[in-house]
Amino acid sequence: MKVSVAMPVYNAAPFLKESLDSIFAQTFSDFEIIAVDDKSTDQSLEMLRSIQDPRLRIISLERNLGHPGATQTAFDQSRGEYIIRCDSDDLNHPERFAKQVAYMDANPEVGASGTWLQLFGESEGVWKYPLDNTTCQARLMFNTPVPDCAAIFRRSVLQENNIGYKPDWPKSGGDWILMIELAAVTRFGNLEEKLLSYRRGPQNVSGGDGASDTRRQMVRMALQRFGFEGTQEQVNIHLACLRLQKNTSPDLVRDMHVWLQHLKQANRAMGQCPDAAFRKEAEFVWRRLFFSVLEGDRKTLWTYIKLNGGLPRDLWIYLLKTRISTFSSKT
Repeated sequence: MKVSVAMPVYNAAPFLKESLDSIFAQTFSDFEIIAVDDKSTDQSLEMLRSIQDPRLRIISLERNLGHPGATQTAFDQSRGEYIIRCDSDDLNHPERFAKQVAYMDANPEVGASGTWLQLFGESEGVWKYPLDNTTCQARLMFNTPVPDCAAIFRRSVLQENNIGYKPDWPKSGGDWILMIELAAVTRFGNLEEKLLSYRRGPQNVSGGDGASDTRRQMVRMALQRFGFEGTQEQVNIHLACLRLQKNTSPDLVRDMHVWLQHLKQANRAMGQCPDAAFRKEAEFVWRRLFFSVLEGDRKTLWTYIKLNGGLPRDLWIYLLKTRISTFSSKT
């Protein structure tokens, strides 16, 4: 068996058949699907059981474990050389499996890789991910470098290093922690192609009740794995840097600037990843914060501009267009 497809399923009845059809339509055929129903309360389990295809294995959990637990159940039951992650509401492009398997076969030093994502549903666009291991390692401090929903894993790397989702991990963001642990034993990469259509909507696991507490837990665990204490202050500032909390102020902007400088110094001291790559990633995070401070008051925006030493031409143009548009809408 070359590939095991790990698919956690929870209340996915409106999308499940379309998602499975996109897997059955793959040009690559040497795979099994391990669909783990996470105690769904809709017709998901019945829909799974109605599909007559020998490649589909169904596991029905007696209690809800959440996305990490259901995913790990599929990992544990996998028999393939590779594990490909699929969510039950996304659409896989016909060449996805073939191209990801070919990439992993050609790069035996890579333990996990992914593809870019084409968004659809409530929002559109493309989510791009770094292509080489160095840039992926730099991304780790701020987010997962490989998209979980489009990931392929070398099963031997997971098993030999006892790496997988743990029961005490948050229900969302566990993929980030998983990649941090993998970074210590393997390399990453991504294909420069949109091979998965990622459905945006309320069914995504990152939303819902308790999202704020889950994000805090996720960031705390990530910081601790990088050698930080994960104090409440550190978590709050890092959340702000990741734009996971909306409120900004002049003091918070200053704190974020200091924190990013501290992270660059810490990386240089620890040698977590090449200095130039990490600085570039931190500078990207700081630049992206411009769009958050635009939503604040003038003092907050001016604080950012002063700390930045001005603005590059493209951001000045964006700022002027935004202010003109805001003025026009009021008149």
